[in-house]
Amino acid sequence: MARKGRPQQTAVGGLPSPEFEPPVVTASEPDLIRSDRYLKLLLILLVSAAFFEGYDGSILALLLPNIQSTFHVSEAVLGLTRIPIELGLFVAFFIARFADRLGRRPLLLWSVVGYTIFTALTALSWDIWSFTLFQFMTRIFLGAEYAIGVTMIVEEYPAVGRGRALGTLLTFNALGTIAVGLLLGANLQDGPLEWRTFYLIGLVPLLVLSFFRRRLKETRRFLEEKQRREEGHATETVPFLEPWKPQYRRNLVLVGTLHMLRSIPLFGSTAWWAFYAERERGFSALQVSIYIIAAYGLGCVGYYVCGRSMERFGRRPTAFVYSLGGIVFAVVLFQVSDKTVSFFALMLAVFFGLGIGPVMSAFATELFPTEIRGQAAAWIRNWFEIAGYVFGPALVGILGDHSSGAIGNIGDTVSLMMIMWVPTLWIIYRYLPETKGLELEDIAEREGMVSAGLVP
Repeated sequence: MARKGRPQQTAVGGLPSPEFEPPVVTASEPDLIRSDRYLKLLLILLVSAAFFEGYDGSILALLLPNIQSTFHVSEAVLGLTRIPIELGLFVAFFIARFADRLGRRPLLLWSVVGYTIFTALTALSWDIWSFTLFQFMTRIFLGAEYAIGVTMIVEEYPAVGRGRALGTLLTFNALGTIAVGLLLGANLQDGPLEWRTFYLIGLVPLLVLSFFRRRLKETRRFLEEKQRREEGHATETVPFLEPWKPQYRRNLVLVGTLHMLRSIPLFGSTAWWAFYAERERGFSALQVSIYIIAAYGLGCVGYYVCGRSMERFGRRPTAFVYSLGGIVFAVVLFQVSDKTVSFFALMLAVFFGLGIGPVMSAFATELFPTEIRGQAAAWIRNWFEIAGYVFGPALVGILGDHSSGAIGNIGDTVSLMMIMWVPTLWIIYRYLPETKGLELEDIAEREGMVSAGLVP
């Protein structure tokens, strides 16, 4: 897609609220070509959102035994509740896709507000089903927040530095898990509110947002695309199925399949490891906390290394090595009984299995032009990848239930599910294009992607 000149002074639309309505952003601002200072600020703002996304998701994973004891339900019921909870990510698709019309900035701000409100309401849950409802709503806003945040990083950062920025963003996602581990080690769950206290801490993002929101700007690429629509060079609304048009379909299906086959076993394992460690390997809550803090602390370096590797060696080789490592060390983690081996297996499973996030995010955004990038990323994350969030934990709970499951234990169930990840190695090696060192417009031109909604 050819780059246009600077757009005229326009205001970026937002959702109506005197408190959270974004200020007018003009394309004549001198920093339309973003300065290093602003890029650092943008990264700080987005990593805070990523941190609490990891934090919220880890509460359910690490405190699953405590939640089970409070509501007196079986492993099968816990697994089943993950289906409606994670279906919130499906609904998030319909929120995130508006980022291509209303702008990245207003949608990101409102997503943080919604996440904060429903995370706090989760602390008021009175039974497993009210808990499920509030977590379902939380996932809606988390899914939108993540997709928009990654899109903003990809659009604002140049080709040199984009991988590192994505790596840093997702490192803070893992640090959210470590924070839960620290609080678990401090016995916060033994306080008067038990596990509910963890969710009340989720009010912090709203405070951060209130302080920094006016310094967050709309992406320059969105402003240019907005001008194209206003000048009549593109239709005002990008169609719902635009990413499925022939020029985009191949990349959408390839990247979507890659996300789906990875996410089902991966999120099945992350959702149940703490439960497995306590109930099947005899870990204490303190030991789980120490393992999470130490192993995740070392393992989350994988995000940063992934970001650097995809810039130095390329997206494809990095994704291949990380996928292979994720499969191998996850199987080891759920099959060994020695706690020392478990520690290193957990560390390496985090390093590779979760650390692959930056290159997966690059595939989901770089391979599509600006005008549909938000929609394409939403399709991939909130339709394809959602299968992992929904069916991964549910399948582990149902098949691994100790009294009624077909397999009858968590460890073997997770290990068998890792087979689903194996075909991604062939997809990466054989079909995915390499985008190392290319600007977004160069990628779109090379891939033959015609701009969406062009008016002849």
